[in-house]
Amino acid sequence: MTSETPLSTPLIEDFRFVADDHQLAATRLRPGAGMVRVLTLHGLGATATRHTVRYVLDDLAAHGHGALCFEFSGNGDSTGMLEQSCLRRRCDEALAAAAQLDAGRRPVLIGTSMGAHLAASIVPALRPAGLVLFCPAAYPAHATDMPFDAHLPRPGRHADSPAYAGLSDFEGDLLIIGARNDSVVPGETLEGYLDNAPRARSHRLIWLEGCDHFIHRWLPHQGAIKDEVLTSIRRVVSAATLAH
Repeated sequence: MTSETPLSTPLIEDFRFVADDHQLAATRLRPGAGMVRVLTLHGLGATATRHTVRYVLDDLAAHGHGALCFEFSGNGDSTGMLEQSCLRRRCDEALAAAAQLDAGRRPVLIGTSMGAHLAASIVPALRPAGLVLFCPAAYPAHATDMPFDAHLPRPGRHADSPAYAGLSDFEGDLLIIGARNDSVVPGETLEGYLDNAPRARSHRLIWLEGCDHFIHRWLPHQGAIKDEVLTSIRRVVSAATLAH
């Protein structure tokens, strides 16, 4: 049976875990005996939740790949206040979430916007086998400890971004999905991700025509385009499985 063959309905578990002084809400999708090694990191904003990317995780689980999604402090069902968080705290929360994955295999990280910045920033700590980045933002180093109620610098191709630095030794598969009509993250930011991953085993950039920054509102309704993206994501995850 190949990874393209749908399997049985996965076991879905809602739970909480502790990160620093917060209770973070999470959902784990386990397809039978399959391992949970995919972690998703959502973007910045009061309305961001772990549920927006579920169409991706449901597809992965249907093909035998377990995944975990969660909400950073101050979002969704997690405790805390968004305004009091910062990029450093969210890196720490992402690492706490990664500890909830099955041990023994290098993970695959799926990040959206700010979550993509975080995913790349924690590459040295987690050594992921694959990265899937939707509309990836990149913030300068001096923004790392700025609270979100301050005016964060706009995402851009910041040469000193921790996201770019984190990619320098990345040796897995890199898949970037960009939106042509993105008014939040300029296209040069995505080019910066590619340029700063010289050791990646593979890299691919998919541009979605007619899509704005809120990619997970648009993509689930796009038929063949959605299928192409989901297939590309499955390939990254499947390659990570083979590479251990």
